[in-house]
Amino acid sequence: MSSPTRTMPAVLFTSGRRTVLAEHPEPEPTPGKVLVDVDLTGICGSDLHAADLEVYTAGHILGHEVAGRVRSVGEGVSGWRPGMRVAINPNGNICGTCRWCRAGQFNHCVRATQETAVGMQQDGGLAPRLLLAASTLRVIPEEMGRVEAAWVEPAATALRAVRLAGDVGGRTILVTGGGPIGQLVIRLLRQAGAGRIVLSEPSPERRRFGAASGADEVLSPAEMPEGLAVDAVIECSGNAGATRQAVGALEPRGTLVVVGAGPGSGLDPATILFKELVVRGSFTYVSEFDDVIPMLADNRLPVADLTTEVVPLSGALDAIASLRQASTMKVLVDPAL
Repeated sequence: MSSPTRTMPAVLFTSGRRTVLAEHPEPEPTPGKVLVDVDLTGICGSDLHAADLEVYTAGHILGHEVAGRVRSVGEGVSGWRPGMRVAINPNGNICGTCRWCRAGQFNHCVRATQETAVGMQQDGGLAPRLLLAASTLRVIPEEMGRVEAAWVEPAATALRAVRLAGDVGGRTILVTGGGPIGQLVIRLLRQAGAGRIVLSEPSPERRRFGAASGADEVLSPAEMPEGLAVDAVIECSGNAGATRQAVGALEPRGTLVVVGAGPGSGLDPATILFKELVVRGSFTYVSEFDDVIPMLADNRLPVADLTTEVVPLSGALDAIASLRQASTMKVLVDPAL
């Protein structure tokens, strides 16, 4: 007689494209995989809109900003042992053979980002544990803070966007969207020597973080001066209106980096043409995932002040509702609570 299937609570994206808290089969160790106990998982802005994004496939546990510890190692896996602290690269299950992998541009590997991304096309970290390909694991220092470890994935996203903006030294930069990614972008821009940083964010709750992050000016979109002229914009909101405002503020030959995506583009081809603007998409990360780990571990990139709440799994749906209203900054989920 077979034993009953063990279950665990999890935040699921259902076949009806709804986000629910429900029981889900507990993963078991399998050959070639690593079982990880989740320590903390961040709720990402994209998780709030999973129903509208094709990259999320139904029937999986959400959560791609994950830190934890190795629980057990499947047969055939080397280099990992129980107890090791890890951050999860949700796009780390690369094929290694496609043209993008061969070129080192792993963020364009279809298998990694569109077929097996953790928390999107396979089970993620809004649960007590998850089963992963070893290639998604990254060692983090034992002394690294719990909160900092949960910020590795969004910090990597922000770092790539800043790098794609080019040399920002002494330049005027507009950041549209003051959520977690926008705040990280501001902090990284300040470290990179940006001359003047302007943040545009509609939420008063989120605007209040701007000065502490290093913004010289913090404005609501309605307060943006008509004559504002900037050298580069990093668009973090996914809002078409913000993108239109950004394109209008750019100086000729300026750079727009798009790291937030939503319905409608807000891009005016004529303005791009006349100003000879450079428009760059910023999709996940390559080396940036590894690069931010020491920055977070030694607090060169501080994030504790951006972490507004740590909740149990039972509070995850309420946290998602609050985040949709932009009434909080960043919520981490602790399955042990």
